[in-house]
Amino acid sequence: MMKYYQLLILGNGFDVHCGLQSRYKDFFRNALLDTIGEPFGLRQLRASVSGFWENLLLEYHKAYSDVDYKWCDIETIIKNTLISTFYIDKQMSICVWKNALQSTKSGSDSDDATKTTRNSIIQYIYKYCMRFFYNVLSQQKAYSDDELLQLLIAHILQELYNFEQRFCKYIKSNIVNPKNSKELNEKYIVNAMNLLATLTGFTDMRYENIDDIIEQQDEEYWEQLSPTMRQSAWRETHLLSQEYTNLHSTNILSFNYTALFDILEVESPCCYSNVHGKLCNKNCATGCNSSSIIFGIDDGFIQSNDQYAGLRLFSKTYRKMFDTSSPISILPTLNENSAITIKFYGHSLNEADYSYFQSIFDYYNLYSNDRVALVFYYSKGYEQTDSIYRLINSYGNTLTNKEQGKNLIHKLLLENRLKIVEID
Repeated sequence: MMKYYQLLILGNGFDVHCGLQSRYKDFFRNALLDTIGEPFGLRQLRASVSGFWENLLLEYHKAYSDVDYKWCDIETIIKNTLISTFYIDKQMSICVWKNALQSTKSGSDSDDATKTTRNSIIQYIYKYCMRFFYNVLSQQKAYSDDELLQLLIAHILQELYNFEQRFCKYIKSNIVNPKNSKELNEKYIVNAMNLLATLTGFTDMRYENIDDIIEQQDEEYWEQLSPTMRQSAWRETHLLSQEYTNLHSTNILSFNYTALFDILEVESPCCYSNVHGKLCNKNCATGCNSSSIIFGIDDGFIQSNDQYAGLRLFSKTYRKMFDTSSPISILPTLNENSAITIKFYGHSLNEADYSYFQSIFDYYNLYSNDRVALVFYYSKGYEQTDSIYRLINSYGNTLTNKEQGKNLIHKLLLENRLKIVEID
């Protein structure tokens, strides 16, 4: 008897379409920007907001927000910032950190190459580095230039941790009431569980509220517990509705920072993994200082550019190695009596994540294994046929047999192993 598996790959479009304001531009406008002064031409951060990356986003907002919102692509901004800071900037032919250090040691206000540029973003990075070096050198300790560089890198990495923590707190505040951890964003939860049901096909039911999703023990059970035990028994006494047991053959690979079953505080009925970390389980209102979410640059970029090997500390893959919370394997193992459908929804399919998809396609031998199928779901207005075409062609180019790579899409279509499906 054939056993059928599903691997569901989710992107941020999943959360956004379910009503969660989880885009980077939402985060910037709702948590960082002083929107009160914006109508009067004031572009500044809120009084309580500070930090290297927060102010850098403000500079990008000033420079590019009138053009489009791609300026709020965090990973691209991190990559461009690190390159311009620690390596020769191609447009300006300067290395920002070296020039900032030289200016600090000489006591000059600004370097000529930086002063004459109209690039406000480079100017901000340059001045920030100068302030950092000034503070370090004022301690009257002897540092070599290489030691100062390492201190700067460690400082900017710590600033990234702080930035991630702020983003984690923002997303959680949109899901859970900071003052009452049992008060959830019911609209988002119900939408997400209904969409999950549609994508996986495990049930035709549609849920109206959280009580439809969670089954509680009867009243007699609760009456036997003391008030303290009632609070601590939530996870043991709140179970997912029976329909969710059908998810056992589904594995979910999420590029989001949300984990639905963690939010509901119930045991996951399927293997669920967050590629770049997930929201912490701490109460942000009590001064949480930890976050497991990861912002960073794609490891493929570093591997293909040897001169940037020093940026590995900012690689998402490098940092993921230290995360021990993920399942041992998110990929089901196939045999001659099993098949798998790899499903995508809400993912932009951008090149930064091609390394993940290539690994998955390699693992299942996409070209030759007729028991592996691809389904790309989309909602109307979010069509991405071109992105799908580029992704599969890009993977085809990695195959040893280049002729096979060229006809990969054609082969998948002929064998009915590639579908693009619109859902409500």
